[in-house]
Amino acid sequence: MKYSILLFFICWHNLVYSQVSVDTYLETGSTNVSAGLFGNFSTQISALFGSFSVSTGGLLNFSNANTSVFSAYSIQAANEFKILNLPVNIAALYLWKPFSADLRESDFGLLAKFRTKHWGYQLGINSRIYYFTNSARQKYNFADSVATSIWEPFNLMYRLSYYQSLGKKWDFEACVTNFDRYIIEQETNPLLQAKFSYKLNDKLLFYSDLGYMQAGLLNMRVNTFGLFLRGAVLWKIN
Repeated sequence: MKYSILLFFICWHNLVYSQVSVDTYLETGSTNVSAGLFGNFSTQISALFGSFSVSTGGLLNFSNANTSVFSAYSIQAANEFKILNLPVNIAALYLWKPFSADLRESDFGLLAKFRTKHWGYQLGINSRIYYFTNSARQKYNFADSVATSIWEPFNLMYRLSYYQSLGKKWDFEACVTNFDRYIIEQETNPLLQAKFSYKLNDKLLFYSDLGYMQAGLLNMRVNTFGLFLRGAVLWKIN
């Protein structure tokens, strides 16, 4: 994590020549494991240097089921270039989630993005590791022969979006995907989202997401699922 933060601040001295934006949202909803309503608060900072961009952010979770308020950290670096005269964005991402006192999740991924006027396509892969913390291994006195981590070497990431302008200031997006800001689900666990955005001016954009997380496609419903509503503001500083 400290190396990711260092990478972002190495670029900080060049921000006067870049476009910087701050994306902050509040989110509420419920799932079958949240023990009632949950609340999330996130802030992400992004910097654009020509065709190269870097962003980082964290998530605070307020829920009866959580033992820790800080629940996720992410960083992403991307570059946009042309393939057969089509603008394609390629991003490398890292996600870290301390989802319990003893267990951690780390995700590494590559994601390609392409958009037309009305359609957006994202396709990528990620590798995930679940592991016990050092303190947990000491607390439970695991034997050396006991595996304390699980590695998922390959998972598919996808997102299909439809965009529609509703006027000069209003836009609408609907999508089906298996990942979100701080969530990467299995391929068979789709997330459905509807997003409305309002552009106040060149600096401020307000948007709201309504999402439904499936418990699995053609599976027994044993995974996390539920609804969430998100309200956010995107502020371009320079």
